[in-house]
Amino acid sequence: MLNKRPFSLKVFDRRVNLRRNGPERIPSISGMSRRACKGLSKGQSFIRVKPMPAWLYILRLKSGALYIGATTDLDQRYKDHRSGKGSRTTQLDPSVDLLYSEEFETFVEARRREAPIKRWPRSKKEALVSGDLVKLKELAKSRK
Repeated sequence: MLNKRPFSLKVFDRRVNLRRNGPERIPSISGMSRRACKGLSKGQSFIRVKPMPAWLYILRLKSGALYIGATTDLDQRYKDHRSGKGSRTTQLDPSVDLLYSEEFETFVEARRREAPIKRWPRSKKEALVSGDLVKLKELAKSRK
């Protein structure tokens, strides 16, 4: 049975002291395809790495536009946007304020949430930022 919590698998050199560095070594790689195991050299094995928390965030730009993104380090990403190093968009149109953020267990979950929000109309994004759930539900109804 698969574990509900997603873990990323990384190659780890057995020669490094596992107790000191902390990651839990997976004793068996049964179930892994031969193709996945093919790149391992002698003395290497897979380890289980805990997922890093990630955030979806919405910034208000100087022009009034909304910028939507995902990151694993919200504070650093916001500093990057403020300094003009975050993205081309925020380099040309600097960010004014961090309006909204949601925390997720993994970056993949944050990106899955980010994708549909980017396709929402502006009114629906503004309702999410303001926390107006009634208006958000009203705007979520399909238009006929």
